[in-house]
Amino acid sequence: MPNKTERVVVTVSIDTECDHDINWARSKPLTFDSINEGLPNRLQPIYREIGVVPTYLLTVEVLEDDTCVNTLKTLQGDFEYGTHLHAGFIEPYKKYHEYAGVACSDFQCNDPEHIEYQKLENLSNLFTEKLGTKPTSFRAGRYGASSQSIRNLEKLGYLVDTSVTPRILWPEADGGVDFRTAPLQPYVPAMDDINKAAAVGARRIIEAPVTVKARPFRRNPHWFRPWFSDANTMKLIAHYHLKKFQDLPVVNLNMMFHSMEVIEQASPYPQTKADVDVFLSSMHEVLTWCQEEGFEFSGLTDLHSIYNPQG
Repeated sequence: MPNKTERVVVTVSIDTECDHDINWARSKPLTFDSINEGLPNRLQPIYREIGVVPTYLLTVEVLEDDTCVNTLKTLQGDFEYGTHLHAGFIEPYKKYHEYAGVACSDFQCNDPEHIEYQKLENLSNLFTEKLGTKPTSFRAGRYGASSQSIRNLEKLGYLVDTSVTPRILWPEADGGVDFRTAPLQPYVPAMDDINKAAAVGARRIIEAPVTVKARPFRRNPHWFRPWFSDANTMKLIAHYHLKKFQDLPVVNLNMMFHSMEVIEQASPYPQTKADVDVFLSSMHEVLTWCQEEGFEFSGLTDLHSIYNPQG
């Protein structure tokens, strides 16, 4: 089969939150080294060197912190800001008013549709109040999104969701999310099923799944993600997508991770400065390779004009 791919577009989507502990509880006392040190001094210098356009998906606690907002407003380079919801941290029915030491496991899609809408609306309004623009890209906390979530995001003017992690089931006592049958490349999600593709132009929003590669006889796939995969594995994942989708004119590689992962002891992952150096080195290597291969870099919202220009 002849290769029909004309463009490879790389997106880097980052859940941008306060610092956490090794068990995914928020730091106590609450700290934001992930934002105020991680973004300007550890991530953006790499992205500016290579030409990456990251999408920082911002949580409630980050947008409520004045120092973080100042860091976001003065960040240097190209980037996009979007939103990231942990449902227990915003009205209505806000569960946590003090965030330090809290681990929030709620899936937003388990709320009634009108409640989820109000939570998303309040987060979007907070984003606009603090940053002066409307958000157009989103990821659900703990990937807890459904077709209901997509409908709500679409009503609020979002263009891209990136909550889907193909080949993975996320269990939850109140009802999990199952993405095992979801497409691997960006698509227009069907109205009643986040895992099914509708026709281009059928609706406005698109889904940009996190890039993974299934592992035979293994429960979880390889992720196009530093720390979860080394640079060589991430390159193999990229080659897998390029071969599998060689009949598509555009192939997307969507890297994800958390901002806390570039600060030692701020997540369950890198625990030492040496660990962080390995994380950043691996990310730098694979993104430099993408640049040398002639791949493009873009923010998440730019994918909309590529994958759903009629929407």
